[in-house]
Amino acid sequence: MQEDEHADADAEPTTKPGGPSVSASAAVSAYSDTDSVHVITPTIAGGVKDDVAGWSVDARYLVDAVSAASVDIVSTASGHWKEVRNVGSGAFAMKTGAVGIGVAGGFSHEPDYLSLGGGGTLSIDLRDKNVTPFLGGSYGHDDVGRTGLPKVYWHTMQKGTVQIGATFVVDKSTIAEVAVDGIFERGYLAKPYRYIPLFAPGVAATVRPGASIPQVNALRLDLRPVDALPDARDRYALSGRIAHRFDSSTVRADGRLYHDSWGMWAGTLDARYLLDVSERVLIWPHARFHAQRGIDFWQRAYEAPVAPDGTPTIPRYRTGDRELGPLYTWTAGAGVRAVIIRGRRQSWSLTFEMEGIFSRYLDALYITQRRALFGNLSVEATFD
Repeated sequence: MQEDEHADADAEPTTKPGGPSVSASAAVSAYSDTDSVHVITPTIAGGVKDDVAGWSVDARYLVDAVSAASVDIVSTASGHWKEVRNVGSGAFAMKTGAVGIGVAGGFSHEPDYLSLGGGGTLSIDLRDKNVTPFLGGSYGHDDVGRTGLPKVYWHTMQKGTVQIGATFVVDKSTIAEVAVDGIFERGYLAKPYRYIPLFAPGVAATVRPGASIPQVNALRLDLRPVDALPDARDRYALSGRIAHRFDSSTVRADGRLYHDSWGMWAGTLDARYLLDVSERVLIWPHARFHAQRGIDFWQRAYEAPVAPDGTPTIPRYRTGDRELGPLYTWTAGAGVRAVIIRGRRQSWSLTFEMEGIFSRYLDALYITQRRALFGNLSVEATFD
Protein backbone atom coordinates (compact mmCIF):
# COMPACT_ATOMS: atom_id res chain seq x y z
CA MET A 1 0.00 0.00 0.00
CA GLN A 2 1.00 3.64 -0.25
CA GLU A 3 2.99 4.17 2.94
CA ASP A 4 3.11 7.44 4.90
CA GLU A 5 6.61 8.73 5.45
CA HIS A 6 5.74 9.69 9.02
CA ALA A 7 3.20 7.95 11.20
CA ASP A 8 1.81 11.28 12.39
CA ALA A 9 1.07 12.76 8.97
CA ASP A 10 -2.70 12.37 9.41
CA ALA A 11 -2.70 13.94 12.82
CA GLU A 12 -1.23 17.40 12.29
CA PRO A 13 -2.73 19.18 9.28
CA THR A 14 -1.39 22.66 8.58
CA THR A 15 -2.29 25.42 6.18
CA LYS A 16 0.63 26.57 4.09
CA PRO A 17 0.97 29.69 1.92
CA GLY A 18 1.16 29.34 -1.84
CA GLY A 19 4.44 28.57 -3.56
CA PRO A 20 6.98 25.81 -3.08
CA SER A 21 8.25 24.67 0.30
CA VAL A 22 11.54 22.94 1.05
CA SER A 23 12.03 20.20 3.61
CA ALA A 24 15.18 18.54 4.89
CA SER A 25 15.74 15.85 7.48
CA ALA A 26 18.56 13.94 9.11
CA ALA A 27 18.14 10.76 11.12
CA VAL A 28 20.10 8.01 12.73
CA SER A 29 18.66 4.62 13.59
CA ALA A 30 20.14 1.67 15.43
CA TYR A 31 19.27 -2.03 15.58
CA SER A 32 20.68 -4.69 17.88
CA ASP A 33 19.55 -8.25 18.56
CA THR A 34 20.43 -11.29 20.63
CA ASP A 35 21.87 -13.00 17.53
CA SER A 36 24.83 -10.57 17.62
CA VAL A 37 23.69 -8.43 14.70
CA HIS A 38 24.16 -4.66 15.09
CA VAL A 39 23.27 -2.00 12.53
CA ILE A 40 23.76 1.78 12.55
CA THR A 41 21.97 3.73 9.81
CA PRO A 42 22.45 7.48 9.26
CA THR A 43 20.01 8.98 6.76
CA ILE A 44 19.62 12.32 5.02
CA ALA A 45 16.60 13.35 2.97
CA GLY A 46 15.22 16.40 1.26
CA GLY A 47 12.36 17.53 -0.88
CA VAL A 48 10.64 20.40 -2.63
CA LYS A 49 6.90 20.57 -3.14
CA ASP A 50 4.19 22.97 -4.17
CA ASP A 51 0.78 21.89 -2.87
CA VAL A 52 -1.06 24.47 -4.96
CA ALA A 53 0.68 23.56 -8.21
CA GLY A 54 0.45 19.86 -7.31
CA TRP A 55 4.04 18.64 -7.66
CA SER A 56 6.82 17.34 -5.43
CA VAL A 57 10.41 16.10 -5.71
CA ASP A 58 12.07 14.00 -2.99
CA ALA A 59 15.48 12.37 -2.51
CA ARG A 60 16.98 10.16 0.17
CA TYR A 61 20.39 8.66 0.94
CA LEU A 62 21.38 6.30 3.73
CA VAL A 63 24.26 4.13 4.84
CA ASP A 64 23.86 0.83 6.70
CA ALA A 65 26.91 -0.08 8.79
CA VAL A 66 26.44 -3.73 9.76
CA SER A 67 28.47 -5.70 12.29
CA ALA A 68 27.49 -9.33 12.79
CA ALA A 69 28.69 -12.44 14.56
CA SER A 70 25.41 -14.30 14.30
CA VAL A 71 25.04 -18.04 14.68
CA ASP A 72 24.67 -18.33 10.89
CA ILE A 73 28.12 -16.78 10.39
CA VAL A 74 29.76 -18.74 13.20
CA SER A 75 28.30 -22.01 11.88
CA THR A 76 30.18 -21.46 8.59
CA ALA A 77 33.50 -21.15 10.46
CA SER A 78 33.60 -17.36 10.11
CA GLY A 79 33.98 -15.43 13.33
CA HIS A 80 32.83 -11.93 12.50
CA TRP A 81 31.47 -9.96 9.56
CA LYS A 82 31.29 -6.25 8.77
CA GLU A 83 29.74 -4.53 5.78
CA VAL A 84 28.60 -1.14 4.58
CA ARG A 85 25.57 -0.67 2.34
CA ASN A 86 24.80 2.55 0.44
CA VAL A 87 21.22 3.27 -0.61
CA GLY A 88 19.88 6.17 -2.62
CA SER A 89 16.43 6.96 -3.98
CA GLY A 90 14.50 9.74 -5.65
CA ALA A 91 10.87 10.40 -6.55
CA PHE A 92 8.78 12.88 -8.52
CA ALA A 93 5.02 13.29 -8.27
CA MET A 94 2.57 15.56 -10.05
CA LYS A 95 -1.17 16.03 -9.98
CA THR A 96 -3.09 17.65 -12.83
CA GLY A 97 -6.76 17.99 -12.13
CA ALA A 98 -8.01 14.62 -10.97
CA VAL A 99 -5.03 12.67 -12.31
CA GLY A 100 -1.88 11.99 -10.32
CA ILE A 101 1.34 10.45 -11.59
CA GLY A 102 4.55 9.51 -9.86
CA VAL A 103 7.91 8.06 -10.81
CA ALA A 104 10.65 6.80 -8.53
CA GLY A 105 14.00 5.07 -8.76
CA GLY A 106 16.83 3.97 -6.57
CA PHE A 107 19.94 1.91 -6.02
CA SER A 108 21.49 -0.20 -3.29
CA HIS A 109 25.18 -1.10 -3.31
CA GLU A 110 27.28 -3.45 -1.19
CA PRO A 111 30.64 -5.07 -1.96
CA ASP A 112 28.80 -8.21 -3.08
CA TYR A 113 25.44 -6.80 -4.20
CA LEU A 114 24.12 -4.15 -6.59
CA SER A 115 20.44 -3.39 -6.97
CA LEU A 116 18.90 -0.92 -9.44
CA GLY A 117 15.20 -0.26 -9.85
CA GLY A 118 12.45 2.12 -10.76
CA GLY A 119 8.73 2.39 -11.19
CA GLY A 120 5.68 4.56 -11.46
CA THR A 121 2.14 5.09 -10.18
CA LEU A 122 -1.06 6.47 -11.68
CA SER A 123 -4.13 7.61 -9.70
CA ILE A 124 -7.39 9.37 -10.48
CA ASP A 125 -9.88 11.09 -8.18
CA LEU A 126 -13.49 10.05 -8.64
CA ARG A 127 -16.79 10.99 -7.01
CA ASP A 128 -15.65 14.39 -5.72
CA LYS A 129 -12.31 12.91 -4.55
CA ASN A 130 -14.06 10.40 -2.30
CA VAL A 131 -12.68 7.45 -4.28
CA THR A 132 -9.15 7.37 -5.70
CA PRO A 133 -8.15 4.19 -7.54
CA PHE A 134 -4.44 3.76 -8.24
CA LEU A 135 -2.19 1.52 -10.32
CA GLY A 136 1.53 1.05 -9.88
CA GLY A 137 4.39 -1.00 -11.23
CA SER A 138 8.14 -1.33 -10.88
CA TYR A 139 11.15 -3.25 -12.14
CA GLY A 140 14.36 -4.11 -10.36
CA HIS A 141 17.60 -5.78 -11.41
CA ASP A 142 20.02 -7.21 -8.83
CA ASP A 143 23.55 -8.52 -9.24
CA VAL A 144 24.52 -10.97 -6.49
CA GLY A 145 28.02 -12.28 -5.80
CA ARG A 146 30.68 -12.74 -3.17
CA THR A 147 33.21 -10.24 -1.94
CA GLY A 148 36.38 -10.65 -4.02
CA LEU A 149 34.70 -12.79 -6.67
CA PRO A 150 34.98 -11.34 -10.21
CA LYS A 151 31.64 -9.97 -11.42
CA VAL A 152 31.66 -12.35 -14.37
CA TYR A 153 30.77 -15.08 -11.85
CA TRP A 154 28.00 -13.14 -10.14
CA HIS A 155 24.34 -14.14 -10.39
CA THR A 156 21.39 -11.97 -11.39
CA MET A 157 17.88 -11.56 -10.05
CA GLN A 158 15.03 -9.60 -11.65
CA LYS A 159 11.89 -8.44 -9.91
CA GLY A 160 8.70 -6.94 -11.28
CA THR A 161 5.83 -5.64 -9.18
CA VAL A 162 2.25 -4.66 -9.92
CA GLN A 163 -0.12 -2.94 -7.49
CA ILE A 164 -3.76 -2.02 -7.88
CA GLY A 165 -5.98 -0.51 -5.25
CA ALA A 166 -8.09 2.42 -4.12
CA THR A 167 -8.35 4.97 -1.34
CA PHE A 168 -11.78 5.84 0.06
CA VAL A 169 -12.94 8.85 2.03
CA VAL A 170 -15.51 7.12 4.23
CA ASP A 171 -16.54 10.32 5.99
CA LYS A 172 -14.93 13.59 7.02
CA SER A 173 -12.91 11.80 9.72
CA THR A 174 -12.23 8.38 8.21
CA ILE A 175 -10.03 7.21 5.34
CA ALA A 176 -9.67 3.61 4.15
CA GLU A 177 -7.46 1.94 1.57
CA VAL A 178 -7.27 -1.50 -0.02
CA ALA A 179 -4.60 -2.84 -2.40
CA VAL A 180 -3.55 -6.03 -4.14
CA ASP A 181 0.14 -6.59 -4.88
CA GLY A 182 1.87 -9.02 -7.18
CA ILE A 183 5.65 -9.46 -6.94
CA PHE A 184 7.39 -11.68 -9.48
CA GLU A 185 11.02 -12.69 -8.94
CA ARG A 186 13.24 -14.55 -11.38
CA GLY A 187 16.88 -15.56 -11.16
CA TYR A 188 19.17 -16.20 -8.23
CA LEU A 189 17.10 -16.09 -5.03
CA ALA A 190 19.41 -17.95 -2.63
CA LYS A 191 22.00 -16.71 -0.10
CA PRO A 192 25.56 -17.11 -1.46
CA TYR A 193 27.19 -17.27 1.98
CA ARG A 194 24.84 -19.76 3.59
CA TYR A 195 25.96 -23.40 3.77
CA ILE A 196 23.54 -26.18 4.65
CA PRO A 197 24.39 -29.10 6.95
CA LEU A 198 23.24 -32.50 5.64
CA PHE A 199 22.48 -35.62 7.64
CA ALA A 200 22.39 -39.34 6.94
CA PRO A 201 18.94 -40.94 6.43
CA GLY A 202 17.18 -41.36 9.78
CA VAL A 203 19.45 -38.89 11.59
CA ALA A 204 17.61 -35.65 10.79
CA ALA A 205 14.69 -36.60 13.05
CA THR A 206 17.05 -36.64 16.04
CA VAL A 207 18.15 -33.03 15.44
CA ARG A 208 15.85 -30.94 17.60
CA PRO A 209 14.77 -27.31 17.07
CA GLY A 210 17.42 -24.96 18.38
CA ALA A 211 20.19 -27.59 18.22
CA SER A 212 23.55 -25.91 18.88
CA ILE A 213 26.46 -25.75 16.45
CA PRO A 214 28.41 -28.49 18.32
CA GLN A 215 25.33 -30.73 18.32
CA VAL A 216 24.78 -30.22 14.60
CA ASN A 217 28.46 -30.78 13.79
CA ALA A 218 28.48 -34.00 15.77
CA LEU A 219 25.65 -35.46 13.68
CA ARG A 220 26.08 -33.94 10.21
CA LEU A 221 27.85 -35.41 7.19
CA ASP A 222 30.99 -33.86 5.76
CA LEU A 223 28.94 -32.45 2.89
CA ARG A 224 28.05 -28.79 3.26
CA PRO A 225 26.45 -27.50 0.03
CA VAL A 226 25.52 -23.88 -0.51
CA ASP A 227 21.95 -22.58 -0.16
CA ALA A 228 19.80 -23.52 -3.20
CA LEU A 229 16.31 -22.19 -3.94
CA PRO A 230 14.01 -22.22 -7.00
CA ASP A 231 14.80 -19.55 -9.58
CA ALA A 232 11.21 -18.23 -9.64
CA ARG A 233 8.93 -16.93 -6.91
CA ASP A 234 5.52 -15.31 -7.34
CA ARG A 235 4.20 -13.38 -4.35
CA TYR A 236 0.70 -12.02 -3.76
CA ALA A 237 -0.63 -9.81 -0.99
CA LEU A 238 -3.96 -8.29 -0.05
CA SER A 239 -3.60 -5.23 2.17
CA GLY A 240 -5.98 -2.90 3.91
CA ARG A 241 -5.79 0.22 6.03
CA ILE A 242 -8.25 2.38 7.92
CA ALA A 243 -7.58 5.60 9.81
CA HIS A 244 -10.03 7.62 11.88
CA ARG A 245 -9.47 11.10 13.27
CA PHE A 246 -11.01 12.05 16.62
CA ASP A 247 -10.87 15.54 18.14
CA SER A 248 -7.30 15.18 19.39
CA SER A 249 -6.17 11.74 18.30
CA THR A 250 -5.98 9.36 15.35
CA VAL A 251 -6.35 5.58 15.25
CA ARG A 252 -4.81 3.67 12.36
CA ALA A 253 -4.97 -0.05 11.67
CA ASP A 254 -3.31 -2.04 8.89
CA GLY A 255 -3.69 -5.67 7.83
CA ARG A 256 -2.00 -7.85 5.23
CA LEU A 257 -2.60 -11.37 3.96
CA TYR A 258 0.24 -12.97 1.94
CA HIS A 259 0.75 -16.10 -0.15
CA ASP A 260 3.43 -17.15 -2.64
CA SER A 261 4.31 -19.90 -5.09
CA TRP A 262 6.69 -21.52 -2.58
CA GLY A 263 3.73 -22.34 -0.34
CA MET A 264 4.20 -19.67 2.31
CA TRP A 265 1.12 -18.17 3.97
CA ALA A 266 1.48 -15.14 6.24
CA GLY A 267 -0.64 -12.57 8.01
CA THR A 268 0.27 -9.22 9.58
CA LEU A 269 -1.68 -6.83 11.82
CA ASP A 270 -0.43 -3.36 12.74
CA ALA A 271 -2.01 -0.65 14.91
CA ARG A 272 -1.11 2.86 16.06
CA TYR A 273 -2.83 5.36 18.32
CA LEU A 274 -1.60 8.91 17.70
CA LEU A 275 -2.40 11.36 20.50
CA ASP A 276 -2.02 15.14 20.38
CA VAL A 277 -0.61 15.93 23.82
CA SER A 278 -0.46 19.60 22.85
CA GLU A 279 -0.27 21.73 19.73
CA ARG A 280 3.43 20.89 19.49
CA VAL A 281 3.73 17.38 20.90
CA LEU A 282 2.43 14.13 19.41
CA ILE A 283 2.91 10.66 20.90
CA TRP A 284 1.95 7.22 19.63
CA PRO A 285 2.10 3.65 20.92
CA HIS A 286 2.54 1.03 18.21
CA ALA A 287 1.95 -2.73 18.09
CA ARG A 288 2.45 -5.27 15.30
CA PHE A 289 2.00 -9.02 14.99
CA HIS A 290 3.20 -11.23 12.14
CA ALA A 291 2.81 -15.00 11.73
CA GLN A 292 3.72 -17.27 8.86
CA ARG A 293 3.74 -20.85 7.64
CA GLY A 294 7.05 -22.13 6.25
CA ILE A 295 7.68 -22.76 2.56
CA ASP A 296 6.79 -26.16 1.09
CA PHE A 297 10.37 -27.44 0.98
CA TRP A 298 11.37 -26.10 4.39
CA GLN A 299 13.11 -28.66 6.60
CA ARG A 300 14.79 -28.11 9.91
CA ALA A 301 17.42 -30.70 8.96
CA TYR A 302 17.94 -32.01 5.42
CA GLU A 303 18.93 -35.60 4.76
CA ALA A 304 21.17 -36.84 1.95
CA PRO A 305 19.74 -40.14 0.61
CA VAL A 306 22.29 -42.70 -0.57
CA ALA A 307 22.44 -43.34 -4.33
CA PRO A 308 22.78 -46.89 -5.73
CA ASP A 309 26.52 -46.40 -6.05
CA GLY A 310 26.76 -45.62 -2.32
CA THR A 311 27.29 -41.86 -2.59
CA PRO A 312 25.00 -39.40 -0.76
CA THR A 313 22.73 -37.26 -2.93
CA ILE A 314 22.19 -33.56 -2.24
CA PRO A 315 18.58 -32.30 -2.09
CA ARG A 316 17.78 -30.07 -5.05
CA TYR A 317 16.28 -27.34 -2.86
CA ARG A 318 17.66 -26.59 0.60
CA THR A 319 17.90 -23.54 2.80
CA GLY A 320 18.94 -22.57 6.28
CA ASP A 321 17.19 -19.21 6.20
CA ARG A 322 14.90 -19.42 9.22
CA GLU A 323 12.91 -16.46 7.86
CA LEU A 324 11.50 -18.95 5.33
CA GLY A 325 10.34 -21.31 8.07
CA PRO A 326 7.35 -21.13 10.42
CA LEU A 327 7.58 -18.22 12.85
CA TYR A 328 5.78 -15.39 14.56
CA THR A 329 6.97 -11.93 15.56
CA TRP A 330 5.68 -9.39 18.06
CA THR A 331 6.68 -5.73 17.82
CA ALA A 332 5.74 -3.09 20.38
CA GLY A 333 6.98 0.41 20.95
CA ALA A 334 6.21 4.09 21.01
CA GLY A 335 7.24 7.38 19.48
CA VAL A 336 7.10 11.09 20.16
CA ARG A 337 7.30 14.07 17.87
CA ALA A 338 7.88 17.59 19.16
CA VAL A 339 7.74 20.78 17.14
CA ILE A 340 10.71 22.78 18.40
CA ILE A 341 10.29 25.88 16.24
CA ARG A 342 7.12 26.99 14.48
CA GLY A 343 7.24 30.25 12.57
CA ARG A 344 5.52 31.80 9.60
CA ARG A 345 8.16 30.61 7.14
CA GLN A 346 9.83 27.68 8.87
CA SER A 347 9.29 24.85 11.33
CA TRP A 348 11.63 22.39 13.04
CA SER A 349 10.61 19.12 14.64
CA LEU A 350 12.32 16.32 16.54
CA THR A 351 11.12 12.69 16.42
CA PHE A 352 12.19 9.74 18.56
CA GLU A 353 10.98 6.14 18.28
CA MET A 354 11.88 2.98 20.20
CA GLU A 355 10.58 -0.53 19.56
CA GLY A 356 11.17 -3.99 20.94
CA ILE A 357 10.90 -7.01 18.66
CA PHE A 358 10.46 -10.64 19.67
CA SER A 359 10.64 -13.44 17.07
CA ARG A 360 9.90 -17.09 17.76
CA TYR A 361 11.22 -19.66 15.27
CA LEU A 362 9.17 -22.83 15.51
CA ASP A 363 11.30 -25.26 13.51
CA ALA A 364 14.86 -24.00 12.98
CA LEU A 365 18.39 -24.97 13.87
CA TYR A 366 20.65 -23.01 16.24
CA ILE A 367 18.13 -20.54 17.71
CA THR A 368 14.44 -20.71 18.58
CA GLN A 369 13.94 -17.05 19.44
CA ARG A 370 15.44 -13.65 18.89
CA ARG A 371 14.97 -10.39 20.76
CA ALA A 372 15.85 -7.04 19.23
CA LEU A 373 15.73 -3.32 19.91
CA PHE A 374 15.26 -0.65 17.26
CA GLY A 375 15.57 3.07 17.81
CA ASN A 376 15.36 6.11 15.57
CA LEU A 377 16.10 9.78 16.18
CA SER A 378 15.42 12.37 13.48
CA VAL A 379 15.23 16.10 13.00
CA GLU A 380 13.20 17.69 10.21
CA ALA A 381 13.00 21.26 8.98
CA THR A 382 10.49 22.81 6.55
CA PHE A 383 10.93 26.20 4.88
CA ASP A 384 8.14 27.94 2.96
